[in-house]
Amino acid sequence: MLAQFNQAVLFLEKHLNVRSEIKRLDREDIYEIPFEALREGLLNALIHRDYSITGTQINVDIFDDRVEITNPGGLVRGLSQQALGKGVSIRRNELIADLFSRLRKVERAGTGIRRMRESLAKAGLKEPEFEIDGFFRAVFRRSPEFSLKPTQKTTQNATQKTTQKILDAIKRDPRVTREQLAEEIRISADGVKYHLRQMQERGLIRRVGPDKGGHWEVVVSGETK
Repeated sequence: MLAQFNQAVLFLEKHLNVRSEIKRLDREDIYEIPFEALREGLLNALIHRDYSITGTQINVDIFDDRVEITNPGGLVRGLSQQALGKGVSIRRNELIADLFSRLRKVERAGTGIRRMRESLAKAGLKEPEFEIDGFFRAVFRRSPEFSLKPTQKTTQNATQKTTQKILDAIKRDPRVTREQLAEEIRISADGVKYHLRQMQERGLIRRVGPDKGGHWEVVVSGETK
């Protein structure tokens, strides 16, 4: 279960947009949806899932405008939707809850949803939405600023930023691989391939030697650098 939690966190880190800010001497990555809220959503799904329902699973889905975390089971008997976030907690799986507490993954019972709301409000985002039927679904709205369907101007700006990041990476290490670029820039390997091809066609970079064993060169005003 701890591996599932860590893998879900990595999935969200890989597919959500992030910006960086320099605070004092360190760089801090700031995700479009606060990870404190997403973390609570993941833990809630793992701890309160109804494991007696077979043929189901916990889902983490990323859409253009939202992230959904869904677990089988709905609300625990005796807990109403109106009581969510008001300090009331009924643990469906006490042993699992205790284990995550001992792993220092959860804080005081009944405070998770309140922390979700507070972290989202601090980031200027809408409160989480909860849909409850046979499943419990937490919905986190993405910021329109980071929409996966941007305007043309936003697309141009994003492309320019990605191009500059690739140029900087090549200047630091001409033998940098596509996989390393994808990890550093936080886009897919196919995305890196697309940008490299576009940059070659524009005459910004050129490949010297074979795919394996060769290196990149940055072209500046007809010269190489």
